[in-house]
Amino acid sequence: MDAEQSLVIIKALADASRLAIVGSLVERSQYVEEIAQRHDLAPSTVSFHLKKLEKAGLVRSRKEQYYVVVEANEPLLDTTLKDLVGVSAVLKDKGERRLDEYHRKVLDTFFRHGMLERLPAQHKKRRIVLEEFALHFEPGRRYQEAEVTGVIRPLFDDYCMIRRLLVDEQLLRREGTTYWRECVKGQGAQPRVTAVPSALLMAKTAPSEKMAAVAQPHAGVYQLHNAVNGKLYIDSSVNVDGTRTSKLFQLRMGKAVFNRALQYDLKEHGASAFTFSVLEVLPEGTREELLERHLLVLKTQWLERLQPFGDNGYNSRKGFERDRQTVSNYQAMQEDAQ
Repeated sequence: MDAEQSLVIIKALADASRLAIVGSLVERSQYVEEIAQRHDLAPSTVSFHLKKLEKAGLVRSRKEQYYVVVEANEPLLDTTLKDLVGVSAVLKDKGERRLDEYHRKVLDTFFRHGMLERLPAQHKKRRIVLEEFALHFEPGRRYQEAEVTGVIRPLFDDYCMIRRLLVDEQLLRREGTTYWRECVKGQGAQPRVTAVPSALLMAKTAPSEKMAAVAQPHAGVYQLHNAVNGKLYIDSSVNVDGTRTSKLFQLRMGKAVFNRALQYDLKEHGASAFTFSVLEVLPEGTREELLERHLLVLKTQWLERLQPFGDNGYNSRKGFERDRQTVSNYQAMQEDAQ
């Protein structure tokens, strides 16, 4: 039984006269005139009700000489209430799809390239945005305040406001400087978008050291790996943990604005096909004025090693050649200086 038929049956029985007619027909078949007399209804009214019941499949009629005999459809009447309401799952799925589409529209409106541009003024939309932030936290895991900041800041500059709103909306729980997202029954342990700090940030350090780690993000080289076809995308970032959050969020939103070829595969394979991993980070204490140069050297080395070009990946070989020439120029300048 489909959802439409279930609704027709329920509507057909949602009338006292029709319910009484079906009840009497369960006892035995009757003529139309007999039904009218038994229920004190005009024959025209009985005909009207019978059309509704027949449309729902609850009764059937047949001609016997000059009379029309009406009988109950016993197999259909054996349908339980559980059978009727069970098809509501179909309607529920449709409603959830409409809700998902609305959520997607809101997120597309307020997020650009993985960053929140502004908070919605309307509470309903703001709640959707805040729920998206909450999904970046692993259920049940305890976060220190500095770690919460590290998760939120790559998505929105005013991390204090987002952190406060997450607590106000009870999307995050707080006790002192510890925050956590409560586990919901049936909910998996992993967040929808992985935004857990790297091993470097997860080391057991004093709170002041954690604050310093957040204030000075780690620079390094990362890769996006397509598990379906094995292709790689390699790039560098001055904040690999922030980039992790941003890139995975963009993928889940279906937008890989940073690479056209990857965008094509994203539409075909979906965000679940891609994983983010850090290949190597620069040593702590790297001079800021030399940061970009060291990153370019490190990135070029990984491109040379993994060759993510053509059928193997999404990087441009021409771009790689330009970067390699730039690295050669750096090395020549360094030799001249010596």
